[in-house]
Amino acid sequence: MVGTHSSQHVPPPAPAGTAGPTVAVVGSGPSGCYVAQFLAKTWPDSEITVFESLPAPYGLIRYGVAADHQGTKGVVRQFDRLFTRGGIRFAGNVTVGRDIGFARLAASFDVVVLATGLPGDRELDVPRDPRARVVGAGALLRALNGFPHHGLPRTPLGSRVLVVGIGNVALDVLRLLSKDSEAFTGSDIDDELLGQLRPARPAVLDVVARSDASGAKCDAAMLRELIALDGVDIGAPGLGDQDRGPVADLLRTCAVPAREEPGRTRVTFHFGLVPESVTTRDGRTVLTARRRDGGEPVEFVTDSVVTAIGFTHGAAQDDGCPGPDWADDHVYRVGWLSRGPRGTIAENRKHAQRVVRSIVDDFEAGRITAGRPGFAGVADLLACRVVGFRDWQRIEAAEERSARPGRCRRKITDLDRMLALATGAH
Repeated sequence: MVGTHSSQHVPPPAPAGTAGPTVAVVGSGPSGCYVAQFLAKTWPDSEITVFESLPAPYGLIRYGVAADHQGTKGVVRQFDRLFTRGGIRFAGNVTVGRDIGFARLAASFDVVVLATGLPGDRELDVPRDPRARVVGAGALLRALNGFPHHGLPRTPLGSRVLVVGIGNVALDVLRLLSKDSEAFTGSDIDDELLGQLRPARPAVLDVVARSDASGAKCDAAMLRELIALDGVDIGAPGLGDQDRGPVADLLRTCAVPAREEPGRTRVTFHFGLVPESVTTRDGRTVLTARRRDGGEPVEFVTDSVVTAIGFTHGAAQDDGCPGPDWADDHVYRVGWLSRGPRGTIAENRKHAQRVVRSIVDDFEAGRITAGRPGFAGVADLLACRVVGFRDWQRIEAAEERSARPGRCRRKITDLDRMLALATGAH
């Protein structure tokens, strides 16, 4: 059965002599790991367990940060030390809400920190033909990052793709779709999915943004990285003298007239357009938009629409998504789950610091107290399920051994195989 294994292995207990508060962190992405790190420094006698629904740690870093940004992913090396030398327990393959009821978790730990992020793609709120090909940017990036889920996109996006949004996630999509396969050297991109989704570089990538260039939310450095790619031509019709800021300045200097050359990708930025509908025509997907100041509608006939307009809590019926009832005086929220899908890993680190400060203040003021059993209070539910950090390291070693030439690892996307590796069955 997927998700369980026959081993009676459980992660090692907390170091003997721990007498501080017991802490459960739900989610092992950057916010959760930073909270664990700061709490461990503040309370070296505490017992801290980081729960993760997958057998692999690090959430957004492993599956959300673009596969070709290994420098950003390098933050996991400091988190590795938390679990190997910092006395913090990793409890993978455990979904709070399904494998452990939230009430049981809250009753077992003195402090509970929810750091599950926002896993769902925000949908485009316009009339939409169900036959239209619309893909969420988050799902697309997870697919290219080897996320172990069968519901991710797998069929080709086509030679003409439209991206809605102009944030950093949109630029990740544009870069990954327009980059030569050879340029992914050193990455951990899922080559099988890349080949399925993008057998060849798209000839046309249109970008539709509600804002003008002055209000674009993307980082100039990310845009500069896209502009620098071989075989990419940039267009920005409508960019006016009134547009200011680094994004407008960059586009103004690099935009070139359209040219028809096989093998090249033309990326065209359209600012100030509000999507009105997504329909189909002759098997193609058609997005209709209108300028913010009115005027005639504009049509884009395309093969696929990729939406990069934010993230949500995920499916309402997903028991693993924190609901309003996941609350108590000793329960805290951190990262995107708390403040919405804004900010980088560095900003999540700052937020984790503030949340830890609140936890410590509450403890010192007597608003929360120690005395709950911690992991011992839920261990009976997890004996045949939990994947500890050493178990995870067996999976990681297998991924690194099987890496294709020019790749740093080949992620395992089959959960049963991950669990077999974790328990030494492979």
